[in-house]
Amino acid sequence: MTFETPVLREPMASDQQKTVRHLATNDDRTRRSRLRRFVLIMLALAVIAVGSPARAHADYTVRQCVPNSLPYTDAAAVPFGAYSIWAQNVCGGAYGLRLDTGANTGWTASGAGLAWRFAAPFGTRFTTASARVHYGNDGGFAAAAFSDGAPTFTVFGTCQTPGDCWTLAAANNFTVFEIRLQCFKSPNCHSNWAYAWTGDFVATMHDSTMPDVSASGPLLAGRVVRGVQTLQTTSTDSGGGARSVNIYVNGIASKAADFCSPNYNGSYTALKPCPNSKAVHLAIDTQKDPGWTNGPNDVLICSSDVGGNTSSPCIRRIVQVDNSCPGSGGTAAAGLDAGADIGGELKSRATVTSNAQPVIRGALEDGAGAPVTGATVCVYETVDLPDASRQLVSTATTQSNGRFAARLDPGPSRRVDIVYRYNDSVLGNKVQLDSRVVPSLEIPKRSLENGDSARFRGQVPGPNAEGRAVAMQARVGRKWRTFKQLRTDSDGRFRGKYRFTQTHGRVRYVFRALVKRQGGYPYEPGSSRKRKLIVRG
Repeated sequence: MTFETPVLREPMASDQQKTVRHLATNDDRTRRSRLRRFVLIMLALAVIAVGSPARAHADYTVRQCVPNSLPYTDAAAVPFGAYSIWAQNVCGGAYGLRLDTGANTGWTASGAGLAWRFAAPFGTRFTTASARVHYGNDGGFAAAAFSDGAPTFTVFGTCQTPGDCWTLAAANNFTVFEIRLQCFKSPNCHSNWAYAWTGDFVATMHDSTMPDVSASGPLLAGRVVRGVQTLQTTSTDSGGGARSVNIYVNGIASKAADFCSPNYNGSYTALKPCPNSKAVHLAIDTQKDPGWTNGPNDVLICSSDVGGNTSSPCIRRIVQVDNSCPGSGGTAAAGLDAGADIGGELKSRATVTSNAQPVIRGALEDGAGAPVTGATVCVYETVDLPDASRQLVSTATTQSNGRFAARLDPGPSRRVDIVYRYNDSVLGNKVQLDSRVVPSLEIPKRSLENGDSARFRGQVPGPNAEGRAVAMQARVGRKWRTFKQLRTDSDGRFRGKYRFTQTHGRVRYVFRALVKRQGGYPYEPGSSRKRKLIVRG
């Protein structure tokens, strides 16, 4: 088979010229059996490659055409000049990438030949590469290696057994690597058995391009999220290809998708092993995946290419999470009816006393109106203060009739949120509790003489109980009159006394402590229980 293409010639060193002259005068040698030695050498090289050092950053390793093991190769047969040489790809067998002449091949022009070429994909280059070559030089033909790195051109000399020679062809820092069978005799070459067989190609590839990443989905929508959220990512790389996407939450590796891992003993089998673009849909569990917490979360989304390069920049977002209410399993509810139980009726707004325990009741039902059993309902409180945050204070489980109840602690005026969560679906009701303050009041002595002093002590509930004004009042007829103003200490306690000087006979006095509405104090105005005192004059 003969093709006419432009001649590609490479300058030769003096020792290579001697080799070529020697080849031209040794046309009568015959080749010997080569198969057994070829296989043994290839297997030895495979063992060495497996034990080689770890690759450098931005590098990845490639193995191709491993005898009796790996059939894949990216190599292509490339002619140069007028040639008559057979090319045959039998990778995975014993012979590898064959270049042969024979009795049925014609003449090849001087300087012409045929090569198996390995070419680096766009955005990459070979750091190093090697291939085991089994060859026989005859009739002016010689096996040779070419690269655009170092060395550029090497002619393989005839060994002691000319029909059965072996060598390891290698080069560094290049983009093109070839194993050739080339004519070095003028005006042309012919042989019945000259050959060059290539196998066990091993390369370290350097990926010089940086990957990129884009992301979208409910997780990044800017709202408060719960449970499992969907994240769509697209990783791109124009070099060796995109390999993985990685999610970091608050500095912790939380989720990863490696969609292009090495496929042959820690190496790849293709020079460009990974895709230019890969879309990945990730289910992000904000409750169970590592790193997530309730509140703001620093989320970093990065893509890596086959060489280990990381996208720059990665995508950074702050994601607000609220998983304080556990998600319910079973049937999803469609309706939630709830409120404060006041006299058997459910109220969305109610006035309670600061020492009472309000009861929240309600029911869950599905889309058909049937009760939802065994579901979790969460009760949150937000105190009526400007800087207050919502706090989970109770959970309840629905009974067989779908009903639930939760008894709350005594406390200030507050907003109550009743929440049911099914993964990211949330149902909720709100109740406003206006709390009327009830300070405590004690009078240690209940009976005094005129001229004695009555001592009063008590406490107002928190929060923000310090420095609150407390008016001590006595009832006169049907009215209450203030006779002393007190202030609470850091614990909300107050103390005072009053000396009786104008009492005649036996008089029963009725006292109370009154707390009016005050800025920064989350209570409605209220008074203590009435206390009685007998004074004799």
